Amino acid sequence: MKTGHSFFRAWMVLMILPVIGIVGMVLMIASDDDRPPISQNPISDRATPLPQTFIPPTPPTATAQPSIIGQPAPVLELTTLEGEIFTIQDYVGERIVLNFWASWCVPCVKEMPELQRFSEAQGENGVRVIAVTDPDNGQTLADVQRFLEEYGLTLQIGLDKDMAYHYAMGVFALPLTFLIDEAGVVRAYLIGQLTADRLEEEIARVFNSP
Repeated sequence: MKTGHSFFRAWMVLMILPVIGIVGMVLMIASDDDRPPISQNPISDRATPLPQTFIPPTPPTATAQPSIIGQPAPVLELTTLEGEIFTIQDYVGERIVLNFWASWCVPCVKEMPELQRFSEAQGENGVRVIAVTDPDNGQTLADVQRFLEEYGLTLQIGLDKDMAYHYAMGVFALPLTFLIDEAGVVRAYLIGQLTADRLEEEIARVFNSP
């Protein structure tokens, strides 16, 4: 009799174990379904880094430049989009806004339409705006032309190969804007993104001050 009961209990245990396993699997699957779905693109959930103002690299042989303020603008050649060579000295007798920019520079992108608006308001005898960029520094000439077309910009562009004029002017960040008087002397520089209104105020302050 005892042997029969022992056999019966062993048989019941063997029958119950698979049932317990199945129930456990069902509970695990149900608990997984309650979890929030895993993002398929975790990178897109990260905060976008703030745009950084570019600092041009210093050439190995470069030395610290003295302040350009109060000095004549360097006599170095720039090139138009059409391939014509010019210098800042070609415009002696005019006041010049000399802006350094790049198509990948976020503050520059926001600033350029303002420079365009300022330039258009000047008229024939107003302040001349010259926007200088290096087409080989993080961009191509096609990138520059595409940028100008996209924003409808007709500003005078100066292409600066090998960043020679950037270094001569001591450009340390983009965008950076210099104000040059009628004698070709650099009178002031403005760091960062400009608006047309601020530019007008700065020009009045710098050029009309005693």
